[in-house]
Amino acid sequence: MKIVLLSGGSGKRLWPLSNEIRSKIFLKLLPIKNGGRESMIQRVCRQLDSVGLLPSTYIITHKSQMNITKNHVGDRIPIISEPLKRGTFTAVALAITYLHSKIHADPEEMVCVLPVDLFVETDFFEIVGTLPDILVESHADLALLGTTPTHPSNQFGYIVPKSNGGTNYYPVERFVEKPVEGRARSLIKKRALWNCGVFAFPIRFMLSFLRSKGLPVDYEELLAAYEHLPELSFDYEVVEKTPRSVVVPYHKGWNDLGSWSALADYLDSSVIGAGEISDDSQNTHIINELSCPIHVIDVPDIIIAASPDGILIASKKNSSRIKQILDDMEQK
Repeated sequence: MKIVLLSGGSGKRLWPLSNEIRSKIFLKLLPIKNGGRESMIQRVCRQLDSVGLLPSTYIITHKSQMNITKNHVGDRIPIISEPLKRGTFTAVALAITYLHSKIHADPEEMVCVLPVDLFVETDFFEIVGTLPDILVESHADLALLGTTPTHPSNQFGYIVPKSNGGTNYYPVERFVEKPVEGRARSLIKKRALWNCGVFAFPIRFMLSFLRSKGLPVDYEELLAAYEHLPELSFDYEVVEKTPRSVVVPYHKGWNDLGSWSALADYLDSSVIGAGEISDDSQNTHIINELSCPIHVIDVPDIIIAASPDGILIASKKNSSRIKQILDDMEQK
């Protein structure tokens, strides 16, 4: 099995530490056992290595992030350069054509696509390693991983499984994208799972899909057509249009660390960088890349993040609203 890591992002949700070049996956904030810190991409690669999947791993990222990706993962992992950002469908298509026409991978070989901003325990990747066998056993075209919801969130997509299935997988009944809270509660009662954004399929399946869309299956030809391709989501274009798909449940913790509120729960210190927080400022975090100190007195439940790009001061509950502001601003 080949592993394809989707890397990139617009760098808006963890601004000002993240930006168009240094997206959240490159922030070295996650604690490791030796007392240091690692980035999200380094953590995922370390976990893949621990279960023996790293030697078959490829990373696809935008050309502007090639150098920073190499700085974080070294030269062990081949990196496929995307000339333009065209969404997850086009990125996966480019990776598959690369494996097909550059590596000459067997069309029957399985590929598992994972987002690189996963935050899970290592046993999650052990389950990833079982997906080829599940595809063979279930005769499905597509296998997904879904995790048990911890609350009725409107930030994630849901996979509704059918009741009949194998010992460790279920056929998919339908997908629901980011429902309102009331509907999310109803879906959870039907044993719906959060969509982890993990997809496994044989290479021939994606090649056939590209041909049906009139798209090249040769890597160089797809590259030449790249600037004329629309921006498309793999979920919408492939997953939701594939009737023979199964989902494998994962019953432990999963997060994409896509907000300051979520990331703060995994930090080993309430202050990273120059600064100090008073005792009556409970559940407040400072992450400061500037040389000048930041002091917080009697202000609980906030995040303060500072870099040369700017300073964010926000309640943890509503820190994600920064993305709406940045949508109307030109970033550095």
